[in-house]
Amino acid sequence: MSPNATRGTLIGVAIIGLLLGFLSQQYPSAITHTAHPLDKITLPDLSNTPRSLADWAGKKRVINFWATWCPPCRKEIPALITLQNNSTTNNVQVISIAIEDQQSVQSFLKDYPINFPVLIAGDDGITLSTTMGNRANAVPFTVFIDEDGAIQKTHAGEISLLELQELIHTN
Repeated sequence: MSPNATRGTLIGVAIIGLLLGFLSQQYPSAITHTAHPLDKITLPDLSNTPRSLADWAGKKRVINFWATWCPPCRKEIPALITLQNNSTTNNVQVISIAIEDQQSVQSFLKDYPINFPVLIAGDDGITLSTTMGNRANAVPFTVFIDEDGAIQKTHAGEISLLELQELIHTN
């Protein structure tokens, strides 16, 4: 092959790779797992008390990975609060997992009071979110878990109240 043909082939492959990567980021993935050891995950809450995801077993769980420095994370907090406000009618528990230290999160929450549990994962939160399907290491990253503890769907990036409600009602 000529150098121009080889270069053209490489450029074409690179463009296709970038396009596939972009498209995989734009659409929430529909992951269906039969089992995941989610209930074995234990993280400290804001008072440094160890909490297990099993504490909310039997409910649909919306796990939201976030950080205080993340503008889309801050923007979606009201939607998560509203979803939690309706938790008695939709059997849902919102649980946030912060990917930074407890002091930063506590300081941030003075200005952003929320009504759902906040667990602290620190830097390990990205690794944890990856095990739950976050292939792009995106923040925010939301995981939808059914009443049986299986991951049903994931969403990379900011999520709206309408998207949250649709995902909750389709599972």
